Amino acid sequence: MARSWDVIVVGAGPGGSTAAYDLARAGARVLMLDRADFPRDKPCGGGVLVSALNLLPYSLDPVTEQTIMSFRVRYKRSWEFEHRYHQPLAIMTQRSRLDTYMAEQAVNEGADFRDGSPVRQIDGTAVTLTNGDVHQAAVIVAADGANGIVRRSLGLPRLRGAVALEGNASRSEQRAGDRWSDAVGLELGSMPGGYGWVFPKTDHCNVGLGGFPAAAPRLRAELSKYAGCESFDGSALTALRGHHLPLRDPDSALVAGRIAFIGDAAGLVDPLSGEGIGNAIHSAQLAAQASLQFLSGEAADLSEYHRSIECEIEPELRVARQLQALFHQSPWPYVQLLRRSNRFWTAFCRIVRGESSYTSFQGRLGPGKALVDAAAAVAERRSRRVAAWQTAP
Repeated sequence: MARSWDVIVVGAGPGGSTAAYDLARAGARVLMLDRADFPRDKPCGGGVLVSALNLLPYSLDPVTEQTIMSFRVRYKRSWEFEHRYHQPLAIMTQRSRLDTYMAEQAVNEGADFRDGSPVRQIDGTAVTLTNGDVHQAAVIVAADGANGIVRRSLGLPRLRGAVALEGNASRSEQRAGDRWSDAVGLELGSMPGGYGWVFPKTDHCNVGLGGFPAAAPRLRAELSKYAGCESFDGSALTALRGHHLPLRDPDSALVAGRIAFIGDAAGLVDPLSGEGIGNAIHSAQLAAQASLQFLSGEAADLSEYHRSIECEIEPELRVARQLQALFHQSPWPYVQLLRRSNRFWTAFCRIVRGESSYTSFQGRLGPGKALVDAAAAVAERRSRRVAAWQTAP
């Protein structure tokens, strides 16, 4: 016999736990499922921008390992520069700790969390687990990552995006470990469609890079080269993991009947930075609001969630797509702007901190916006042609 819930959240990452938290706190009967046994790790650099921290109703201090105050930028694995900001820009954590902690916050509000519970299929709003248990809900929130079981059960097309590979370098065993404390490293200009990074944690540095899908076969060799540029031994990296960064097409599904897709499951990763936790949290909060309106009878469906994403998140993604296309068409002038212009650097930091946005930055261009739009349109068409050629069988 199926057990009934108001909402079933599939996936217990930052987005799923945020949705479960908000829903349970409002009094909804919430079941949150995840296929893995917690605590579990997953491929992710583990950086959370201050803009994302500002969205949460609780602090992440208990799982914070480093507070980031500066960016150390390297261009084409050669020269580098560093900019420091007067306020924190991000925190570094580990997903095993972050996801467990955020799930605990949802449980404290009354959500029922069941880890080690893989979903076998979705039929309407009935969720069948691999152990045969069936759960029924009024609403399903799909927070199961890129091309997860919910999307596959509905027969929706796969989300395309970038590919990435990362590994860990021990700070005590690798000579470059002491160089990283409150700075993150970014390597620009070498990986088409992406970048390299060094994210410092308490006992190790997460070193990775990503780019267009065609880069997948050579990611391991490129990661070793990049690690060497930062004085790490690329052959000694541990916990090597590849992952997919899903990017939303502007017309891809956000709602299917009484199912709402959030975070990576909706392809809401920032195309420019590759950061996904902020939009996972934001979209989860919007999905929770729309679900509560539906459950209370204030709304007939979940269309308000779709409208909210189109109003609050999609405009940011649209500008980020433009900036990403322009940057990767010709990275040199943008790196020089970041290097030499305090105004540009400050604007970047304000976006990272959530004090500004891509759209407000674009709005300050005035009449120049039309020129940027035209140049970006050309660059985006070129990027789409390259991506289509690279992914063709």
